Amino acid sequence: MCRKEISVNRNKLCVTVDEAAELASVAPAVIRQWAEDFDFPSMKIGQRGGKRLIHLDSFNAWLAKRCQARIGE
Repeated sequence: MCRKEISVNRNKLCVTVDEAAELASVAPAVIRQWAEDFDFPSMKIGQRGGKRLIHLDSFNAWLAKRCQARIGE
């Protein structure tokens, strides 16, 4: 399976699951799993599940917080 190349405009307020996955170097399924956490900075828009958008600045802060919690492992 080939990964599609995603270019993320870092001036955007929100990113999609695929864009967040590219930024974090993880699979989109991992982003969807993380999104089940209460404190994950995302929202679903649209009907029938719709599209999930992730607030970019909050996503970066969320990742940094998780990394800090894992220091010393």
